[in-house]
Amino acid sequence: MARKTVRMAELSYTRTGFTLVELLVVIAIISLLVSVLIPALGKARKYAKVVNCRGNLKQWGLVLDLYCDGNENRFFKGPVESLWDDWVEILEPYYGGRGGIACCPFATKTKEQGGHGVFAAWSDEEGDYGSYGLSAWVCDADEKTLFGGEKYWKSPDARIGGNAPVFLDCVGTVGWPDHTSMPPAYEGEFASAVMPGEEMKNFCINRHGNATTNCLFMDWSVRPVGLKELWKLKWHHNFDTDGRWTLTGGVKGDDWPEWMRKFKDY
Repeated sequence: MARKTVRMAELSYTRTGFTLVELLVVIAIISLLVSVLIPALGKARKYAKVVNCRGNLKQWGLVLDLYCDGNENRFFKGPVESLWDDWVEILEPYYGGRGGIACCPFATKTKEQGGHGVFAAWSDEEGDYGSYGLSAWVCDADEKTLFGGEKYWKSPDARIGGNAPVFLDCVGTVGWPDHTSMPPAYEGEFASAVMPGEEMKNFCINRHGNATTNCLFMDWSVRPVGLKELWKLKWHHNFDTDGRWTLTGGVKGDDWPEWMRKFKDY
């Protein structure tokens, strides 16, 4: 009887183990699941950054709204005789400066800190840094303002506010886009000079990797904007939203630089 009990125990122990084939099958299944989940997790992290970026821009809407409320519903002064009243310093009391909500989650490091290309944050002489830029057409301009004071949005009360961009992902602190602005010849080409024909390049960046960028508008709403759609926004009073880089203006696929040709047209 004792021998039978021992034999039964040995058989029971043997049956609870895995064969080599079974282990290989389990490992294969786990490997397959990991190969499926890792890309999904990568997409989820990327989307979380995009959502976080929109949240930052909503905060900027509050910052600018607070500033205008305390300044007779006017924006700050702009470039007069080639000088710029820096929004970074003007608004610093409202957001704290040095990164924070001034940085898109995709670009939190300056070049000195290891940032590269469109994923690098800008920095200024005062030590502030960020990766969003202001539409320089948003300021309380006068007749001496650079490029002519009549083009600027002086107050957030503009009726076209839902299509007038204020804050976007940018490789610099400001930009003066115009309907005559050329698109970047290659991904990451920046404006070579401070002139309307070059200035859209600072905002036309595929930092999010989905052919869109996030934008804060003058009614303080935030939404994604297609890179080609940038030419359909009302950047300044005289901006032609049916200019040559729009479908209504007659643009064709081959007119765009090669890196932008597959992006959605507007």
